[in-house]
Order: sequence, then structure tokens, then C-alpha cells
Amino acid sequence: MKRVRLISASFGNTSKEVVISTPLKYKDYTIDLVKYNNTNTESRINSLHPRLKGKIPKMMEWYEYPDYDYYIWIDSRFIILDGFFECIFSLIDDHYADLFLFKHNKRSSIKGELDYMKQRMADGVSYLIGRYDGERMEQQVNNYLKDDGFEDTQLFLGGCFMYTKKLVENRDYNLMTDWFLHNTFYSIQDQLSLPYLINKHKVRYRNYPYNLMDNIFLQYDYS
Repeated sequence: MKRVRLISASFGNTSKEVVISTPLKYKDYTIDLVKYNNTNTESRINSLHPRLKGKIPKMMEWYEYPDYDYYIWIDSRFIILDGFFECIFSLIDDHYADLFLFKHNKRSSIKGELDYMKQRMADGVSYLIGRYDGERMEQQVNNYLKDDGFEDTQLFLGGCFMYTKKLVENRDYNLMTDWFLHNTFYSIQDQLSLPYLINKHKVRYRNYPYNLMDNIFLQYDYS
């Protein structure tokens, strides 16, 4: 029996929580759902912004709950529909990968993502300004691109992904710990750091052959 931890979080002023519109079961997997929110999680209002606070369960859930075989992150604005678990577990049969990701549906590099955000923020898009103004994104990407061992050809959406316990077997040094560190040191735009750190840690990963934002097993609440 494989144990799965399905994780979501909603902090700050939003009241959105992931909605599950399908049974929490798949074959012989035991699926435990946890939703972190303002009422069941310490506020840490004096030391941690809600957006950075949300990165803790997103990237570090394994640290406090190590006894799971798989960890699935899902953003709080998603509605999980029938077929989701068939999709999310569809790539694990060959035992090759330890990380399972959805490719970005519009851009294919961190440089392209940075350029897009800079232009949109210059255009006055309040959503992006409110989230990323003052973040060190340009320095972050420039530092990554200086690494001759990194080829900037991948970009992933962070709204949903899965990883195995093998990814965090080394509790002191692994992709997820480094990912959280880069979110605190550079920027909370976690799409920028993930491709670089996958390369740095030589992580075995696979991409789902689906569009995360347009499929039959997830619905995104844009309201």
C-alpha cells in the first residue's frame, strides 16, 4: 500500500481552498488530503509574508511528514475532477523519475518568463506588481544564466506537481530544500528557480503530456 500526501494551502486574505470533486482513492494508494489555512496554521505575521509562508507546505511538507511515498502539491484555486489521480500517477510505472511536472503552456525558458513579467509590470499590471515588486528576479535569472552547465530551455507551471520520497532521501541536501532557499534569497516566483535547480541536482523528472490550465481533470477558479 503506497501512501500519498495531497497538499494545498491558502493564506492571507484569500478564502479559496482546493475543491475535491472526485473520490480520494486510486488503486491501492492511500491518499491523505491536508489543506493549510489561516485557521489551522500559525500566522507568523511578524516574520513571514503569507506568500512565502505558502511555500513551506509546497516545498517542505516532506520534512515534517517523511513517511509518505508520494507528495502532490495542488494550488488552492483548483477543483479536482474525475481522472485527476489517473493522470497524476500515469508516469510512475517505469520507476525512472522522482519528479513529475506540467510544462508551462505559454513560455519555454526562465529568461522568457522574466522578460514577460518585466513587460507586464511596466505596463502596470497590478496583480504582478503586488506579488513581485521588489523581488530580485533579474539578478536571480542573470546568475543562473552565468552557469555554463545550465541550458535555459525548460519552464514549468508550479500549480500542480508530484515528487517521490527518493527526491528528498538526503534530508540535508535536495532539490526541495534548495528550492525553498532560493525563494527566500531571490524571489517567490518559484517558476524561475525550479528549472535551474533541477539541473543543479540532476533530478530525474518527467513532463505530463497535458496542459495544466486546460484539461478534463482539473478546473481553475479564476474568480
